[in-house]
Amino acid sequence: MFSLNPRFAELGLEFFSQVKPTPLTQRPKLVHLNSELLATLGLDHLSEQDLCDLLSSQSIVSDYPALAAVYMGHQFGHAVPRLGDGRALLIAEHEYAGETWELQLKGAGKTPYSRMGDGRAVLRSSIREYLASHAMQHLLVPTTQALALLGSQDEVYREQVETAAVVLRVAPSFIRFGNFEYFAKHGKIGELEQLVKFVCQNYFQDIELSDANYTLVFLERVVQLSAEMIAHWQSLGFVHGVMNTDNMSILGLTLDYGPFAFMDRYNPSQIFNHSDSEGCYIYANQPNIGWWNLYRLAEALAALNVASDQLESVLTKYAEYYNQKYIQLMGAKLGLSSFAAADMSFLDELLQVMQAEKIDWTYFWRRLSYGEVGQQQLNLDYPSLALELWFGKLNARYQSTELTPAMRQQQMLATNPSFILRNHLLQFAIERAEQGNYQEIERLFNALSQPFVELAEFNAYYQVAPKSSAQIVLSCSS
Repeated sequence: MFSLNPRFAELGLEFFSQVKPTPLTQRPKLVHLNSELLATLGLDHLSEQDLCDLLSSQSIVSDYPALAAVYMGHQFGHAVPRLGDGRALLIAEHEYAGETWELQLKGAGKTPYSRMGDGRAVLRSSIREYLASHAMQHLLVPTTQALALLGSQDEVYREQVETAAVVLRVAPSFIRFGNFEYFAKHGKIGELEQLVKFVCQNYFQDIELSDANYTLVFLERVVQLSAEMIAHWQSLGFVHGVMNTDNMSILGLTLDYGPFAFMDRYNPSQIFNHSDSEGCYIYANQPNIGWWNLYRLAEALAALNVASDQLESVLTKYAEYYNQKYIQLMGAKLGLSSFAAADMSFLDELLQVMQAEKIDWTYFWRRLSYGEVGQQQLNLDYPSLALELWFGKLNARYQSTELTPAMRQQQMLATNPSFILRNHLLQFAIERAEQGNYQEIERLFNALSQPFVELAEFNAYYQVAPKSSAQIVLSCSS
C-alpha cells in the first residue's frame, strides 16, 4: 500500500530522528475524509476503519519508526538554532500515476524536537488546518493537502483541557528553508550539499547537477515558487500569520496552517496572531517577509562556497517574479485584458478606498465581477464618493479593452471566489465539532470544493462578514 522507506530516509540519521507514533486510544473517530484526494492518490480502496487505524497509530504502519525532521528557523526575526518536527511524523511515501507523495501525521505524539510540548494537536487546530488546506487547493494556491481528520477523547492541555486530534497531511515534500539553515548553522556542509542535491534530483529534475552553478539555479527556482505563492496569498487576502523560515516550504507550498486568516474587511495592518505583538506577519508585510526569508536561505547556501554577490543577484529576481504574478492575478480580478506595473497606481487607489471604507475583500471582488459595487451591494455604512469616482475610471478602462462584457465577467468569476474560509464560519464549525456534531465541517468542506460558483444551499456563506469577526485573534496553537 505505502512505501515505509520514503526517499527522505535515504538522507541518513543526521537529517531526522526515528520515532514511534504515540497511539490515540480514547475512542478515536474519523471526523472527516477527503474522498476527492483519496481518489487522486489511488487509495479509495481503503476503508474508513483502515484510515482510522492509520491516523490513531494503531495500524501496521505504526510498527515501523516514523521520521521527525530536524531543522532550525528564524522566528519573528530571531534565529533558533535547533528546531524540528515537534508534533509531525513522516510515516510513509506513496507513488501513484507518476507522482510521489509523502504522508505525514500531525499530532502523533512527542518527538525529540517537541521542546517541552506534548507532540499532540487539538481538534480545534486540526479542523483549521484540514479545511484551510482544502480551501487553498481549490483556490488554486500551491499548498500541502490534508487527506483525513481524526478526533479522539484523549485529553490535551493548552489554555484549557481539549481533546486530541490528528491530521494526515500529504505533500510531495515537507522540506523547509529551516532544513538548509540548520546544516549551515552547525557547520555540516556535507549534509547541506547532500540536501540541495536531494531536492534537485527528486523535485527539480531539470536542474543539471553537473552545472557548476546548480546551487544558484536551485535558489532561483525556490525564489520563483515562493514569490508566486505569496502573490496568490495577496490576491486572496490570505494572511499566513507565522511566516517563520521553518514554516516556508522549499517547493513553494503553503505550509503549516496555524493563526492564519482570510481577511474580511480590508485592513492590511490587522494582526491575527496574538503572539505577533509587533505586527511582523501582517498582510502588508508578507511580500517583504518572503524576501527576507529567502535571504536567510541564501545565507545558508553561501556555506557551499557560492559567492555572496551571485546569491544576491538571484535574490533581486524575487521582486520581478512576485510583481509579474501579482499583476497577472490582480489584472484578472479587475477584468482587464492588459494590466502592467504602470497601472499599479490605479489599483493602489482602489485599495486605499477599500481600507478607508472597511470594505469586505472577498465580497467586493465578487460583486465587481457582476459590475455591482454600490452602497447596497457592499453594505457600506455611508455612501462612498471616492468609490464611485474610482468605478467611473474602471468603466473608462473597460471601454478600451478587447474583452466583451461577457468575456470579462467569465474571467472575473473564475478569478474572484464567491467563498473563502471565513474565521467566524470556521469557529462555528469548531464549536459544533467540539460538541460531537461534524455536519458543519462537511458543509464547509463541500462549499470550499467549489469556491468560484454560487450554489443556493450555501447562500448564507456568501454574505459580508459580521463586524465582530474583525476582533478574532488566534494563537499559534490555533
